[in-house]
Amino acid sequence: MRRIGVLSVGNDCPGLNPAIRSIVVNAIEQEIEVMGIKDGFEGLLNDKVDILVRNNVSGILHQGGTILGTSLFIPEKDEDLTAIKNKTIQYGITGYIILGGRNAVRSALNLQRYGVPSIIVPATIDNDLSFTDFSIGFITALEHVTQALDIIHSTAESHHRVMIVKTMGAPGGWLATFGGLAGGADFVITSSDVLNPKELLATIQHRYESGKRFSIVVVEDGVKLPEEIIDECKCSHETDPAEVVGIYIGKKLNLEWRYTNLGYIQRGGTPAAMDRIIATQMSARAVELVKMGKFYHAVGVKGFIVTEVPYSETLLNVRPVDYYIKQLAKLFY
Repeated sequence: MRRIGVLSVGNDCPGLNPAIRSIVVNAIEQEIEVMGIKDGFEGLLNDKVDILVRNNVSGILHQGGTILGTSLFIPEKDEDLTAIKNKTIQYGITGYIILGGRNAVRSALNLQRYGVPSIIVPATIDNDLSFTDFSIGFITALEHVTQALDIIHSTAESHHRVMIVKTMGAPGGWLATFGGLAGGADFVITSSDVLNPKELLATIQHRYESGKRFSIVVVEDGVKLPEEIIDECKCSHETDPAEVVGIYIGKKLNLEWRYTNLGYIQRGGTPAAMDRIIATQMSARAVELVKMGKFYHAVGVKGFIVTEVPYSETLLNVRPVDYYIKQLAKLFY
């Protein structure tokens, strides 16, 4: 009987549990044994492994996070990669299904060089992997950003303030742009674009002059601001860019502003229906690839069609948010 190891590498996201559930159920159907590895490859090196059966994944479809835990550890050193290869042999693992984003891709490519087979299932709220239209977790995180902006609208309007809202999702800009579009943001700043300070100020100034005495500005975490803004605010490069934007607007337009970091609420919570569906679809396809012995492939979706592409360094390419969507969002500023 074949045995696959399933684990999560990198940050958590909504939809990992539906993916694990799908892997276990489909693998059992194909007479493949599933070994659940806790806390990523760090857990494997510490023998934190268990065989998973249907009872282990019953009732987890709606749960956020991952029952297996995760780790940011990426095996890169020779001793770690050799140790993982030895653990793979020790536990009789045919190959791994790795759930995650860029850290998962890096891990899989490193293991490939040591002859350790794997398949990648994309799971990241950043949604910026080059081989898939949607990654597990993005749609749920997008809902969280949208709901947060809906809530912030009321207090922004009541106090006539400029609200600076920081999101995750760097460097692709998907979460900030889509969240800003869906949540009615008045300006979006991402690391996939160069900010024009004059455009930012003119947009907010125009809103106040036209009687809309509040604004919501979405800022992606990790964005690099122009030097003129940092110098104007007398801030250091270590200062949170979202706060610098608030200071700059307040100083140049003499407006009251407040700052909200959405933080980890974007990653948590019950996965949305679409995240459950794509997690189930892609994970089922990963099991099919195991059955065929077709390792060293990354699973993805193009529209509603499940696809797979062979491993290469291009899997690490960042897919920035679509230009048309960015231009569409600007129409509503």
